[in-house]
Amino acid sequence: MRKGKLLILLTGMPCSGKSVIADICKSLGFIVINMGDVIREEAKRRGLSLTRENLSKLALELRAREGANVVALRTLSKLSEILSKGYTKIVVDGVRSWEEVITFKENLKDWRIIVLAVHASPRTRFRRAKERRRSDDPRDFREFLKRDLEELKLGIGNVIALADVIIINEDKEIGELKDIVRNLLVRINDGSRGKS
Repeated sequence: MRKGKLLILLTGMPCSGKSVIADICKSLGFIVINMGDVIREEAKRRGLSLTRENLSKLALELRAREGANVVALRTLSKLSEILSKGYTKIVVDGVRSWEEVITFKENLKDWRIIVLAVHASPRTRFRRAKERRRSDDPRDFREFLKRDLEELKLGIGNVIALADVIIINEDKEIGELKDIVRNLLVRINDGSRGKS
């Protein structure tokens, strides 16, 4: 791969495979920062329990009060410490609005920034949610779709639609996904982009 500063902004609906992609990137030498950590840290600071409902309300409140890019701005301040250590391969997991993408691009102009979307169908993602058995995951498909609509209100659909690269993650094995990500990183560094 060509040397240089590469920032991958990772996006996708819940249970699409973002965490798996982030883990694969980490195994390939990337530093991974999760934007959700910003919300969790703020919730802890306020003494809130870390339930999906509390985190969702807090994220909406922060965006309404401080702007659609507040989570990106707070992530950038965390990122500055990492950048000062000389890291040149970073993944930011959990971009949810185009305003966040613009914020990263405006603040990291000397970085190559790629928006990477991971997509899976609602039925596949619901099956994954049931398999992972988190206490805050929706119990039925209707509730799952309601959560999807909440995510889409934040603008995540725009980020997915305008992504530089889209990985379709329907029933891929981890090894296959790792090969796709590795090949994708080579293509990104060679200047080609597209759908995988």
